[in-house]
Amino acid sequence: MTASSKTEFYADRAVDQIENSIKIIYKVIWWIWPTVFWIYFFGLWFLPKDIQKVIGDIGSRLLAKIPVSDTILYSIAFLPFWLWMVGLLLSRAVKIVRKYFLYPKTDFTETALVSIEKKERIVHRSGRNGSYSYLLWIKHPVSQTHIKVDVESADAFEKIKEEEQVQIKHLLTPTNIIYLKVSNL
Repeated sequence: MTASSKTEFYADRAVDQIENSIKIIYKVIWWIWPTVFWIYFFGLWFLPKDIQKVIGDIGSRLLAKIPVSDTILYSIAFLPFWLWMVGLLLSRAVKIVRKYFLYPKTDFTETALVSIEKKERIVHRSGRNGSYSYLLWIKHPVSQTHIKVDVESADAFEKIKEEEQVQIKHLLTPTNIIYLKVSNL
């Protein structure tokens, strides 16, 4: 049994915008979070002992007055992690809903031929050997905006050439949802 390569790919600009905004928010939090910690830590480190004791007493009195459990305080400490998880789940949920429920491929779609504007292979250095993302950039026929299409297989990516015409299914409105079909694979 031979494995046939996938010939249809999905792109959604709204999902991309959600993922990009979550990445930016996450980066900002990860810059602010450690910066505040280090400023606070070194600020306490270099204060005289008597002022450290006064600040410690004030802090312990404030914590005693706040009716918040330690569990909630510890979960706030992991806020960047929780925001990352919520963002990931939100983008996946939006993608699933838009891809499979709101805009089915066969109903209310128009077929068009568009050319591949650009091919891009991105190396992710987080893995041991480095993983890759394969992106094709096309223009939506209605809104004329550039949309990236994530191609999951390297074989399909290598067979597609720039300026090649590919078939897409899209809605007649500028929703920026595309189903790209590559026929020559």
